[in-house]
Amino acid sequence: MSETETKEQGQGSKISILAIGKIVAAVIVFLWMIAILWPGLIRLREYRRRIRCGENIEWLGKAMLISACYCDDKYPTPDKWCDLLVKYAEVTEKEFVCPSAGEGRCHYAMNPNAKLTSPPDIVVLFETKGGWNQFGGPEILTFENHKGKGCNVLFNDLHVRFVKKEQLSELKWEAEEEQNSDSGNFRRPGNDEELEYWLKNMVWYHRFANEEIRAAMGLTEQKIEAALKKFDILQDNRPKQAEDGPLLVLPYPGGRHPRIGFLEGAIDPQRETKFSVFTPWDANSYVVVDVPEAIWSNLGLTYLAHTHIDTIWTKQEIDLPQLEWNRHPDGTLDIERKLPNGIVFGVKVKPTKEAVRVELWLENGTDKELSDLRVQNCVMTKMAVGFEQQTNDNKVLTNPYVACRSSDGRRWIITAWENCNNPWANQRCPCFHSDPKFPDLEPGQTYRLHGWLSFYEGTNIKAEFKRIEATGWLEK
Repeated sequence: MSETETKEQGQGSKISILAIGKIVAAVIVFLWMIAILWPGLIRLREYRRRIRCGENIEWLGKAMLISACYCDDKYPTPDKWCDLLVKYAEVTEKEFVCPSAGEGRCHYAMNPNAKLTSPPDIVVLFETKGGWNQFGGPEILTFENHKGKGCNVLFNDLHVRFVKKEQLSELKWEAEEEQNSDSGNFRRPGNDEELEYWLKNMVWYHRFANEEIRAAMGLTEQKIEAALKKFDILQDNRPKQAEDGPLLVLPYPGGRHPRIGFLEGAIDPQRETKFSVFTPWDANSYVVVDVPEAIWSNLGLTYLAHTHIDTIWTKQEIDLPQLEWNRHPDGTLDIERKLPNGIVFGVKVKPTKEAVRVELWLENGTDKELSDLRVQNCVMTKMAVGFEQQTNDNKVLTNPYVACRSSDGRRWIITAWENCNNPWANQRCPCFHSDPKFPDLEPGQTYRLHGWLSFYEGTNIKAEFKRIEATGWLEK
């Protein structure tokens, strides 16, 4: 090999080493840049997934509006909301999936308290763990789909917000009036006329505090105060009753339990069976009459006006709709209820100056004979001053008359029912009963029972029973 060739070979080796060095340097720079940029790329990918997740939940919200057209203008029922969106809004299953989440058919849940008419800031849909037709509240909300940084939430005005953990307490899951109601048995008035009526009923006559009004109507303190001011309703501007008029009878508004004790035997008492009768000697004292409190038949416990033991309907998980008394200008009240098996019963309450006359009727709308038709009608004395003692020593039971004596022994509350089957009293409530029984009824047959409630001032209760008997009330 010549000297020239040797020199050329050495120069070639130097060039190769230099080229390799440049490549290595380039790789190092590339890796260094990747190391710097990679977290940002990861964050960008996660951000894009978060955006996609938000787009999915927004589309599901729009699909819920579409499905409402087929669901009586309501959001889908919570336990079927995914199925209904697929059926009516043609949502594909990929739109139920959050790209950042793990396994699962759907990563969203519905707030069952959300309604089309709810305020715009009420939660409708939110992220949860994988499932299908899931519904609930903050207890099933998850931040884990986005590594604990937050979750997408859809609100009732269809805007989506990425909510962080520290913002969870800001979310509204129920309308304010629903959040501030302690009872599931409250009734909201449908218009201003009804609102004014019930506020007068509660404040003027039943002397409710705002807390009791809230429990009865499901309204916020602010709305109650505003309505009382609007209608100028105060406890001290109640109009006086005419001295020669009938006894004052009003629908009982609920919100205040009519018992003192044995509350576990009457959970969520329904107001549609209850009316108040005010005493003639004290405008602020009243008894609550429950007609019917219960109806038994050969079928079992056929009706119950509160929650205590299972009826034939609760055993089948059938909820009976809420009703209201029909109110008439002469003070008469009436109501009618049709049970799922066709049995129909109704009550008419007519106040007079001397007594309250009550009629309870029942129609056998089934295709079989009804027998053992026992009824429980209750008179509760919690709010009648002088009659609230938890004792039966002040009761007189003389079928069909049952009377309760005041603590001073000078006043009486008397009830009686046609076909009285069981006169009795419960000192724990306190209450007393003249419970009647219907005869056996063939299909299509209707029967009417008559009841009586009156007040008496005096000491000769037996003579008062005879006087009442002489009125012929059983023949009315």
